[in-house]
Amino acid sequence: MKLKTIILSLSFLSLMLFNTTVFAQDSSFSLIQKELTQQQRDLLQKEKEVMKINREAFKASLTKEQLVLLRNKTISKYEIRKRLVATFSRNQKSMVKNQQVSLRKTRDNFRKTLTGEQRKMLKERIDKIRNSKDRGELKDGLRVNNANNGRKKRNRGN
Repeated sequence: MKLKTIILSLSFLSLMLFNTTVFAQDSSFSLIQKELTQQQRDLLQKEKEVMKINREAFKASLTKEQLVLLRNKTISKYEIRKRLVATFSRNQKSMVKNQQVSLRKTRDNFRKTLTGEQRKMLKERIDKIRNSKDRGELKDGLRVNNANNGRKKRNRGN
């Protein structure tokens, strides 16, 4: 009898924990989506589609050498980015710049449509994220660059 109740209670607890992790990420985003008007949602959706198209066009413009550089796991992401930007053609540079300008315009347009209540709600959520204890940390500790083939560097107190 005891074994049966222990198994039942453990399965119930595991089910509860599983459900909270599944819905944890979706809940805050859907709450924000519910606060937006249909026009605001359409604006964000349209910009998301434009960004996808631009990203695909940019990926298609990459040369074989640039792709090899992107796949290199022996150097940090910062170093990859620095080396990659140095190899961009005029066309690729203009694509990146146009994307940045477009994103800024969309942000400005979106900000203009926000009401006072929406601004306050978004600011509270952003502040909550910024002040969270676990921000920027992963399961196994702080983020590590890919130098040394992804192995963590030991700090020996030097």
